[in-house]
Amino acid sequence: MTTGLDAASLLAAAMSFQRAKLVLAGLELGLFDLLAEGPADETGIRERLGLHPRGTGDFLAALAETGVLERDGHGYRNAAAAQQLLVRGGPSYMGGFLHVADQIMYPAWGKLATALRTGEPQAATYSSGDMFGQLYNDDGKRSAFVGMAEDASRPLISALLRAFDWESCGSVLELGGCRGNVLASLAEAYPHLTATVLDLPALRPDFDAHMKALGSTGKVGFHAADFFTDPLPAAEVVMIGHCLVDWTDAQRRALIAHVFPAVRPGGAFLVWDPMIVPGAESYLRNLTRSLNLQLMTPHGVNYRADALAEMLRDTGFTEVRHGELGRDVTLMTARKPA
Repeated sequence: MTTGLDAASLLAAAMSFQRAKLVLAGLELGLFDLLAEGPADETGIRERLGLHPRGTGDFLAALAETGVLERDGHGYRNAAAAQQLLVRGGPSYMGGFLHVADQIMYPAWGKLATALRTGEPQAATYSSGDMFGQLYNDDGKRSAFVGMAEDASRPLISALLRAFDWESCGSVLELGGCRGNVLASLAEAYPHLTATVLDLPALRPDFDAHMKALGSTGKVGFHAADFFTDPLPAAEVVMIGHCLVDWTDAQRRALIAHVFPAVRPGGAFLVWDPMIVPGAESYLRNLTRSLNLQLMTPHGVNYRADALAEMLRDTGFTEVRHGELGRDVTLMTARKPA
C-alpha cells in the first residue's frame, strides 16, 4: 500500500532531479577523484578544477548537506560511499554507469511524456531496432556500454559466487557476458570450471584485451555468436545477467526456449535482473528502471519474477526458485530434468 504525500514531500519528489545533478556534476568535474587525494578547501577545489567562484561554495555545501561529502576545519573530503563508488579505479567504482546515466539517460528522461505517448525510445544512441549492432560497431558507444554493464554487475559478483553450488558443476556458459568480468572472477574462485562467454563478434578484441589485463587469458573462453539465432554450446550451467530486461516477453520466451537444449540434463539456467517483485523493498525502484528501459531501448521493458518463473516452467525447467542477489537484483535458478 502507498500513503499520500504532503505538499512538501510532493514538491521534493518533483524536484529531485536537482539533487541527482549535484552528484552527476561532481563526477563530471572530477571532484571525487580530486578529494580522494586528500581534503581540500573551497578555494583549492575551485582553482584545481577550474570552477567559477559564483556557484562553487553552494555546490560543495549542498553536496555536504546531502552526505556525499563531509567537511570540517580542513575543508571537504569524500564521504565513505563517495570514496567507495565515485573514485576512478576503485574496485566498486560506479562512474562508468553514472557517466552514461548523466550523458544519455538524463536527457532521455526529459522526454518521458513523449515516450508515454508514442511508445518509442528517446535515447540518442541509435537510430534503428538493432540497438546492440549500432552500439558495438561504434568504439565510443561500445566502450561506454561495456563500462556501464560492468559497473552494474561488479558489485554482484561476490554474491553470485555464494548463491550457487559451483563446486559441483564442470562448465558454465554466460550469454551476453561482454568482456568476461563475471566469469573471470568465477574461474578464479573455481579453477576447475570450463567457463565461456558468448557475445557478438565485435566484442572479441575487448574480451581478449580485458582477459590479458586481468591475467585470465586461457581461463575463460569466448564464443562469438548471436544468442537468439545461433546454436548455443552445451554447458551444465547457462546464465544470463542484466540482459532479459532488454527484450519483450515474446523475445524472452523465445530465448528461454533456445537455451533449454543447451543446458545439459540435470544442469541449471541462472537469470539475474532487477525483476519486479510486488511487495519487495525494491518494487518502486524497479518499476522506475522499467521506464528507463523503455526510454533507452527499442524493445526493453522490465518483467515480474513470477512471470519469468512461469515462462521457465512452460519451457520444461523445474525447481524454479528466486531470491535477492543484492542491489535490487533478483537471481532466479531453474533446473533441467536429468
